[in-house]
Amino acid sequence: MKSIGYILYALAFIQFGCGNGEKNANKLDTATSGTITVAADESLRPIVEAEIEVFESIYPDAHLNVVYTNEYDAMQLLVNDSARIAITSRELLPEEKAVLDKATITPRYAPFCKDAIAIIMNKASNDTVLTMEQVKAVMDGSYQTWQDINKKNTNSPIQVVFDSPKSGAIRHLTDSVLKGATLAKHCFAVNDNKAVIDYVEKNKNSIGLIGVSWISDRDDSTSNSFVNRVRVVNLVPANPETAEARTMKPYQAYIALKQYPLWRSVQITLREPRTGLGTGFASFVASDTGQRIVLKSGLVPATAPIRIIELK
Repeated sequence: MKSIGYILYALAFIQFGCGNGEKNANKLDTATSGTITVAADESLRPIVEAEIEVFESIYPDAHLNVVYTNEYDAMQLLVNDSARIAITSRELLPEEKAVLDKATITPRYAPFCKDAIAIIMNKASNDTVLTMEQVKAVMDGSYQTWQDINKKNTNSPIQVVFDSPKSGAIRHLTDSVLKGATLAKHCFAVNDNKAVIDYVEKNKNSIGLIGVSWISDRDDSTSNSFVNRVRVVNLVPANPETAEARTMKPYQAYIALKQYPLWRSVQITLREPRTGLGTGFASFVASDTGQRIVLKSGLVPATAPIRIIELK
């Protein structure tokens, strides 16, 4: 009897005590069933919600509990075993990967889509076009007033608002535009992307930074309501003479061609070592159905071709 009891105990330990997954998660989840926690950059919320809504409707036994937060904290939730997958616009940092290496976990990446950062202004603003040099000058404090941007403007101070100091948008701008320089004092966070839109709508001297999925779905009433409340800025591409347009908003075609200056890739980072619900969702996102949702949302599919038609 003792040996039988020992065998039963050992089997229970193997089934419930081994393997990896977020803390307190159901270890018996499959690719299409169970419950897991997902961490996602809040700037990507509209497209993440769209994918999960369809996934859970197809697989009613699958339940993805999403924590929408900034990019840094999303990765920390993954690393600290509080989320099975993270949806962000970057890979793990060396120090984050080292934590997983210590736990003998090999992270995997799955493509999601191509996205962009949109710059928005108040409806009363007359400055609808910015060069990347001007964007840098505004962000690093070289430009302090609207008159610095355009001599015809008033001398009112510029305000720049974004979702979080640890957001993917600020990290992307710091890396690609500021080249590591410090943000100016007139740049500050207002909690989330919806709050950014609200602030810019109410403050005529403000400039906002948001994830483009908040305003890119032309068939979504919420997205349309947001874009109708603010003005989306045209940016001058790196090579305007050879680009499809001399100035451009974050439209699908310009993001697909990588000509819109603030485009970025979005991916799913997984920590599960087996085919669990995280892998099932990542596979769905990369499938034809998942990528059609991306396309319909006004973003660019990561794994499916997109046709760009030239109109003459």
